[in-house]
Amino acid sequence: MTPLILLLWACRADLGEPSYPDPEPWVDDTGSSALLGPDPYVEGERRLSLAIFYEGGASEVDPTDHFYIFENTFSVNPSDERIEGLSSDLWVHTGGPWWGGGIFWDEARDLSGWTTLNVDLRAPAEGGLSGVDLGLVGGAEGRVNAAAAGFSADGEWHHLVIPLADFAAAGADLALVTSPLVVAGEGGAEGDVLYIDNLYLE
Repeated sequence: MTPLILLLWACRADLGEPSYPDPEPWVDDTGSSALLGPDPYVEGERRLSLAIFYEGGASEVDPTDHFYIFENTFSVNPSDERIEGLSSDLWVHTGGPWWGGGIFWDEARDLSGWTTLNVDLRAPAEGGLSGVDLGLVGGAEGRVNAAAAGFSADGEWHHLVIPLADFAAAGADLALVTSPLVVAGEGGAEGDVLYIDNLYLE
């Protein structure tokens, strides 16, 4: 990913109106264990829901999420191709030279007490976005390559468990986080897709 794209997500002063302002946490009242995902929440463990891209249980739910699509570089639709909950989010590339978006907080939050970011990604082998980076902004921006964390565009869901220390090693201050997740990449054709689901911190 070029320094220009990193600068766009890490240093942009005003992102405008969020694409999904103040999403509400989902409550499973269906009684179906099939909706709980591959790693269901167990009462008593610590799990932070970021309220978007996750519908399961948690010990804490962040109430101030805002989600931004950078420069209309993709659109988002719900999909029943899910790994947990009732749906995943399907990102559809609009065809520009780069794409990206992410979650932003109104005020910096200290995540130094959390150890891992969990997220599931899926992209088809044909027509999938493959050059994916995950970023966390805390003062500076730290990023991790999704392929290095286990993701590939092969049509399968991939559960990524990324130590927050990896973002810190790449430059982010975990005590001053303003964006717990940015997903971005370069290239791809108009209509290429990426599915995102099951996002939480442990």
